[in-house]
Amino acid sequence: MSWGGVAALCGQWDFTSLLRAVRSSWSIAVQVTPYTEDLEAAVQSFNRRLHAKGETDWRFPESHRPQFPKVDGRVPFQEFFLAVHAGAVRGGYLLTHNQFALRGEEVAIACGPQFNMSEGLIDRNYAMVGVIQAQDALRRQPLMYALGMGGLDVPLTKLLVAMEWVAFPVPFYFRVLSSSHFFGNITYLRKDPRKRIAMDFLHYSGLGYLGVRVAQTRLRPIRNRHRRIVVDSFGTWADEIWEKCRFQYSLVGMRNSSTLNVFYPPRESRVVRLRVSTDAHDIGWAVVLDSQMRGHRQFGNMRVGSIVDCLAAPEDAVHVVNCATEFLQQRGVDILVTNQASSDWCGALAANGYLKGPSNFILALSPQLVHRLLPLKHHAAHIHMNRGDGDGPIHL
Repeated sequence: MSWGGVAALCGQWDFTSLLRAVRSSWSIAVQVTPYTEDLEAAVQSFNRRLHAKGETDWRFPESHRPQFPKVDGRVPFQEFFLAVHAGAVRGGYLLTHNQFALRGEEVAIACGPQFNMSEGLIDRNYAMVGVIQAQDALRRQPLMYALGMGGLDVPLTKLLVAMEWVAFPVPFYFRVLSSSHFFGNITYLRKDPRKRIAMDFLHYSGLGYLGVRVAQTRLRPIRNRHRRIVVDSFGTWADEIWEKCRFQYSLVGMRNSSTLNVFYPPRESRVVRLRVSTDAHDIGWAVVLDSQMRGHRQFGNMRVGSIVDCLAAPEDAVHVVNCATEFLQQRGVDILVTNQASSDWCGALAANGYLKGPSNFILALSPQLVHRLLPLKHHAAHIHMNRGDGDGPIHL
């Protein structure tokens, strides 16, 4: 997700002034319109202008057809919108619509505005476009959330908070399987020369291996009598799990078989779908990745296993995590990672020897969505969200 000119502007304006400026003549001059085929050439020109200045690696999609088009009322679906002024495209954003179980009630909620880009990155005359697009998105769907963003202190998160959204980190958990590869490749810690020396000392002295073993020791070993199988797609068994779980979380995106097969289509061989069951019935599932990194900004050259998405009743989460962990461990990954909002899934990860690390993966809730989740302090702990509810595993 990129907010283009908003990021450049926020270092110069306070957010009260920023939002006040939206009420200026710009909010009238810019027209936000659906992205249609006849505007594809204008989007290409927009991308060329941004790249000519060398300010961003992002490109707004140059096809008006989203990954999940709206077909016969199917969910999920996506919509593109463009900001047009003086006959040219000056910005654009994406909304991903899905059905959610909100405290037991099925409601439509959108993730967005994604790909929120504006020409304000290179031309201050269009600095308001990103803000205008954010407000336009809320007018189209007041029940909205944003996910990812890169931290609480980044301009995007600060802007949403100024617009009365509520933002908080989605906990990050990891489990080290190869301490030598971890200490030699954890780029996040090795950027600082002093920390790099410490990482090398832990690596070559053997103390790192011992420390990791002690830190990840499970006080109560899990006796997992559940079995896992790899499946090519989600079937009616996933519908049964969804119907069992949908009322056990305060907020959870629809995860029936038809929705899951859109997000994780059978043709997508990169993702692995694990079906977890007992002798009597299915209890849950997990979508996992096994990715060999090359110069990753956080994981260096490690082989990373990730739990991208999952679902089970809260009491069964520990067994689904255990099955996913054993599966990825047997494949030979160096580290396991995941972001999970639900306190039940966080507890399941801790019970499986995962450690909690710093998180820059932020969940922001729109004012109307917050209102539906009051008292938020109670219901926030039971929101079930992970990378499957945002842009997906784009960096894993």
